Parts: sequence; structure tokens; C-alpha cells
Amino acid sequence: MRRLLLLGLALSVAVQAQTVETGAGVATLLPQGARNGVAVLDADATGTLRAGPILVQVGPDGAVSIPGTAAAFDPATAIDARVFAVEARGGTVAVGLAYNDVTADADQPPVTAAGFAVSTDGGQSYTYRFPSLDQSRDTTVTYGVSTLPAIPTVLAQGSAPLDLALTADADTIYAAALLAGLRRSTDAGATWQRVVLPPDSLFVLDPREPYDFLYNPDVRQPLGFVDGDPERPFFAQFSENYIAFSVVVDEAGTVWVGTNGGLNRSVRLPEADDLAWIRYTDALLGGALPGNQVFALETRPLADARDEVWALCRNSGNPFSTEEEENGVAVWRGDDEGGFARFETVLLGVVAEDIAFDETRIYVTSGDGLYISDDDGANWRIVRTFRQADGRPLALSGPTTRAVATTPGTVWVGTPDGLLKSTDGAQTWSLFRADVRPQTDAEEGRAVDVYAYPNPFNPRNGDLRVRLDLASAADVTIRIFDVAMNLVRTLEAPGRPAGPNEVAWDGQSDDGLRLANGAYIYTVDAGGQRFSGRILVIQ
Repeated sequence: MRRLLLLGLALSVAVQAQTVETGAGVATLLPQGARNGVAVLDADATGTLRAGPILVQVGPDGAVSIPGTAAAFDPATAIDARVFAVEARGGTVAVGLAYNDVTADADQPPVTAAGFAVSTDGGQSYTYRFPSLDQSRDTTVTYGVSTLPAIPTVLAQGSAPLDLALTADADTIYAAALLAGLRRSTDAGATWQRVVLPPDSLFVLDPREPYDFLYNPDVRQPLGFVDGDPERPFFAQFSENYIAFSVVVDEAGTVWVGTNGGLNRSVRLPEADDLAWIRYTDALLGGALPGNQVFALETRPLADARDEVWALCRNSGNPFSTEEEENGVAVWRGDDEGGFARFETVLLGVVAEDIAFDETRIYVTSGDGLYISDDDGANWRIVRTFRQADGRPLALSGPTTRAVATTPGTVWVGTPDGLLKSTDGAQTWSLFRADVRPQTDAEEGRAVDVYAYPNPFNPRNGDLRVRLDLASAADVTIRIFDVAMNLVRTLEAPGRPAGPNEVAWDGQSDDGLRLANGAYIYTVDAGGQRFSGRILVIQ
């Protein structure tokens, strides 16, 4: 980021500031190293909250630490790895690391596996583990009495760990690793084994029965070539249920796995060394499963009954699906007297991102805002504007909410603009933002007083913020110019207090038009002084 010249100017530096004025209230700053785009949240039984993309840990006493800056979270990939999944239980904390490789094969998912960081001391220290990939020689896999032919998954691209689950005794980690399928580790992530789910042609899998189907979660691998022509490969049509998105282990030890081919439920059979599976699809459940892509899973503890399982579903895009799929949420509310699963559908049409529960409410995040139910999912209200205790809305770039978790008496929500916290049942909120600062100029040893971030700036991912530290209260005016020095936007921030301040820009002109990609110049007038800098817009 370009350093600004500030010699002789009246604005002061507040390097250790803990809050920042946003123009619509004060945000509390997280320690440097955190990030504002909070897309992953997890809360364990101790009341400890963990948030990504750079792992931040908030203890039950409110103490904040950033283990995500430790060496175990840096696999030295070409693109910085970030947290894609977190699961903590019984002193074990498993963190899935990955990154979006937009430079790789455009025909495949860009989410690329970067490994794991695993702690066995409650998050005090972490060990790096390699991605859960196969060797090229891994051409068979054992399931029960069967030895199945298998195509190994050897590429990291498309094999990101999207979700993790731990058994009650925390001695087994399950990883839903997209094109690498479902994996299982019983040695804290040092090694991983493939878990065989039913192929698309089966709804039940019994380890006591012999099978000979091909295990092929990586649909990129062709099975052969038409007439031997390398330009005409043909692929397996029975792999959708191996593409793993989500996994959870309920209080009875049942493993639930969400794939692009439905929802899988494990069954422990007598005299069987491996798990049996039942696969539920939209067709099998008559629409109770709105879409066959089960994007996320979570259990809802109930005081006097077995846990419910909530599945966030989407249209799988599977060309072989025989039913019209929709977005929505499916709820497993136990089995009936005949042993048949009872599912209900809620929030039909909603593209849900994450889900969490407290004693009385259910919270679902989405691009529309935060959905809340106070009556077990029968009725929902949506929060699009997050207000502070004084009634003013928080300075967010939009209603999008990405992740949610609860600790005793508190609900936490991850947004593109930081971390939200409510302690009054989602009525009022406080905002936590990262203390983002560019590198100081080592040669001159001066701190940067005014800067814009993120830079480069993509308006589709949220607002750009101009950060400045004021020595005394002042009116602030920010002007944005194109490279020809045509004024395109003026931002007024009157009566800003002394100390750290931020002014947000949504990437639009004064006419409400989204500006084109390119370089822009901004000037900041405050306290009789003027500063300038450059912004690069890329979307």
C-alpha cells in the first residue's frame, strides 16, 4: 500500500487504539492480524469462540488471541491459506486450511486444500498436518468385506476441507473434503483414510455385503476414452454422493454427511467393522429434502429428546436428478414408530449459509440477512439492519451474514464487515473490526496515519474504508477522482471525534453507478489538512 506523506500535519497517531469511529457508532478493534470478512465461526462447550479466516480465539473471559498467525497455519502455499472449517471438542481443535486458486484450472472448483492445523491441548498450541490426499498407488479401498477399485485423489485443487466433525471422545476427526470425498483420521490428522459412502446407484450400503462398484469421488478423473480418442473422455455418473460438503456427529455417535448427492446417515451394525449407510435424497423423501446438495449440517440439542439434525440444502445441479430441486433447510426430527426418518422443510427458497442454536432460538445466515425463529422453526423473522443499543444502525455494507455461533448468553454473527455480537437475544448488536494497518516505512520509520483498505478493492465483497486518526474533532471530506482527475464521488463525514475514524465507500459514483475497474485517486480533507492516496478497483 502506498505510504502517504504526512510531515508537519496536525493529525496524530493512535497506534494502540482499541476502538474506531465509523460514522454510525464505535466498533471495537480486534488485535492486528485478524480479518474483517468473517466466514467461519465455531463455539465449543467451554464457551470459547473461534473465527476465521485468520483464526481468532475469544475465550469465555473475553480474552482475544490470534493463533492463526502461528507457523502451523502457514503451509507456505503460493496463495495465503485461510480457515475454511473449525471444530473443537474435548480439548481437540481441528482447523481446515485452504485457499481459492483462481489461477488454476477454470473447469474445476478453485477451493484448494492446504492442510490442517490440529491442537490437542484446547487450542494452546497447534501442529500442521498435510492435506488428506491419496498416493497414485491407492487404487483400491476396503469397505467391510469388499475391496473396491478406486481412483485416487491426488490434486489439492477442489479438495478443500469444507467441514470437520469430531466424535464425542474426540479421537476421530471427519473431514468433508469436496472432490477428495469424506475422510477420517484417528491420529489427530497425521494420516487420513477414505470413507466409502453409497454410490449414486444405491440408497443403502451394508459392510457385510460384497460390492464391486468403483469408488471415485474425484469426478475429474476420466474412466476411459471413447474409441480411444483422448479428446473424448467419459466420466463416472455415480460420483455425486462422494462429493462431500458437510459432516456432523450427533450425541448418539451417528455420522451425518452432506454431499452433492443427498444426506447420508451412518448405522452401526452388529458384527460389522465398518459403518453402514442410509442415503436420503429429494426423490426418496418426496421433496422433504429440498435440494440434493447438503451444503452444511448442524445438530440442535434438545433437553428431553434426541438431537435434531438441520441440513442446509441447495440445488445440486446434477443433470441426472429426476426431481426439481430448490434451496431450503431440511430438519430431521427423529424416526417414527416404524423406524422411518421424519423430515420437515423450512425456509424453502432461502440460500442458507450457516446455522446455530441457543436455548430458545434458531439462527440462519444468508445473503438476505439473519433469519431467526423463536418457535422451533415454525415462523421466522429476518434481521437486515443491525442496530446498536442507541438505536442507530451499524455501518455495514449490506445485510449479508455468513456465519453464526452461540456461546452462553451471546450470539455471534460473521459478516463481510466484521464480527457482530448480541447479548440480548439479537435485539441490539456491537461490531468488532480488524485493526488493519499497512506496513510502516522501515526506511523512514514513520507510521501511516491515513490509508484505504482493502486495496485492491472489490465492491462485490463489501465497502472500502478510508482510515484516519484525528488529533482533534474535525469535519472530514473525502473525494474520489478517476485517473483523469474527474470527481466521481464525494463523501462527507461531519463532526468526527478525535482518535481513529473510518469512512466507508461502496464503490459507486455520486449518481449511484458502480465504477469501472481501474485506478482512482482519493483525497482526504480534515482539520485544515489534505492527504491523498491511490485506490485500485478490481471486480
